[in-house]
Amino acid sequence: MALCTNLPIFRKFHTFAAIMMYKIGDGIISPLGATTEENYQAVRSGLTGIRQFKAGFRDLPYDLLASLISPKDLENLAAPFCGATTHMMSRYRQAMSAVFESAVTHTVPELYRQELFQSHKVALVFCTTKGDVDSFRELTEQAIKPKLYPWNVPQRMMDELKLNGKPYVVLNSTLAGMQAMMVANRLLCKGSPYDFVVVIGVELISPFTLYIMKELGLIGEQMLRPFDSTCDSTNPGESAACAIFVREERFLKDRQQLKMPVAIKFKKGAIATDPCGTLSPSAEGNSGRQGKVKHSQGEARHPQGEALQRAIRSVLTQESFRNLSFVNMHGVGQRAFDNVTSVAIEKAGLRKVPVNCFEANFGHSSGSTSLLDSLLCAKSLEKREVLPTLGYKEHGVEGQIQVVTSVKPSVKNSFIAVSSGFSGVNAAVLFSREK
Repeated sequence: MALCTNLPIFRKFHTFAAIMMYKIGDGIISPLGATTEENYQAVRSGLTGIRQFKAGFRDLPYDLLASLISPKDLENLAAPFCGATTHMMSRYRQAMSAVFESAVTHTVPELYRQELFQSHKVALVFCTTKGDVDSFRELTEQAIKPKLYPWNVPQRMMDELKLNGKPYVVLNSTLAGMQAMMVANRLLCKGSPYDFVVVIGVELISPFTLYIMKELGLIGEQMLRPFDSTCDSTNPGESAACAIFVREERFLKDRQQLKMPVAIKFKKGAIATDPCGTLSPSAEGNSGRQGKVKHSQGEARHPQGEALQRAIRSVLTQESFRNLSFVNMHGVGQRAFDNVTSVAIEKAGLRKVPVNCFEANFGHSSGSTSLLDSLLCAKSLEKREVLPTLGYKEHGVEGQIQVVTSVKPSVKNSFIAVSSGFSGVNAAVLFSREK
């Protein structure tokens, strides 16, 4: 079933006392690696999955700078869980199964592995912007097949892997992953039927995706450079990310058996909406040529990124900015978008806090970006360091922010990740490190 923050089923969780949750597993699949650790080391080394693909490759209508996952690699990664039926699945379902397998195999404590597959106290939250785009070719004017609905994708995955529990779907812009983690936190509130929540986000490129991005001027001919003076280009990307959380009271009860030297806690998330962050294609784009993204009139009324400021200040009620190791920002390489985000960081009082962005490593993979970024940030918090921002050389945005360009050590114990999406949605999440 789909779940939105204003549905009655969601409101009833407002009556429960909020309990923070702990991350017990994570997985990332991208052109840079098949585990969180592999992707982390690639970002740490300044690598990128973005490269040039010629027209005709995977039915691309034109030459494209993008970060694309090999379909063969994806099928091989999904095979251990899906078996002989793997080749019959869409790439989306393969990616969901593969990234879940990566998380369970490489990171989940042994104590919880069997329970994740057998217990009914497990919820799955699927975050997406479009659902299984590979299946859109089956759309007709006469009929819409149930399997094309976004809620059907996680349900089929759970059926195929024989997982118990219940699926939920969060449909949103680039911040879908962050909102999904907020949903997970509420699903693990005191009094809920769940002990575990699995959050999965997937973004794969299709002709439909490319058409939308091109119409919005989000496909560039140069490599993406977030917050740089030359930034005016975005590259599409493919990735899948999975985070597994456990209820706080359950985690503290099992802590000694888990043998985890460091624990990562999700402390708070916030969403704020207003015309701030609204972007629209220019008249040039509407005339048939590739347009550039520009501020809408609504955004012009909010040049300080006020909605994102409110989200940041909301999560900072749980933490002092002095204890922030860094702020992770979602910069798309478009100056209009990155300007507002940078100004919001400065106006929220975080101009002296180190800032990083991973967009130039993975490209713009909207359905999974904010979840992927949060997992890499959590890993860097565990390792007590700050990851670099690839592509940034000369400051090119209005906000006075401290962009990190090399690996930096840090002894601080928290980070904030922020994201803004089209139509004025903004989010911030806060994580902390505990011994």
